[in-house]
Amino acid sequence: MRFPLSTVEGRFGPVLLEGFALRTRAGAVRAYLNVCPHRAQPVDLGDGRLFLPSGELECSAHGARFDPASGECLGGPCDGRGLTRLAVEEREGALWMPAAPI
Repeated sequence: MRFPLSTVEGRFGPVLLEGFALRTRAGAVRAYLNVCPHRAQPVDLGDGRLFLPSGELECSAHGARFDPASGECLGGPCDGRGLTRLAVEEREGALWMPAAPI
């Protein structure tokens, strides 16, 4: 699930930042900034796909792979830089961000 965050001033004008949330195989909810550390592009740029058949997250632009539970870089051009994790809580079936993420 993708969701809007805030607008920041980018190199060529305002940029709307997005986050995405997922449920891990263990049932935990995680949320990340939808920005690949390799090129500062959305992780789901292009076809909107996030997951590989293995369950790993993959940046569809260049193939950087991430652990869905931690956001840690697992390989590809992320060079050890993981996804930016956002604080999120699950309450009564809804997701809440307890504080401004950025």
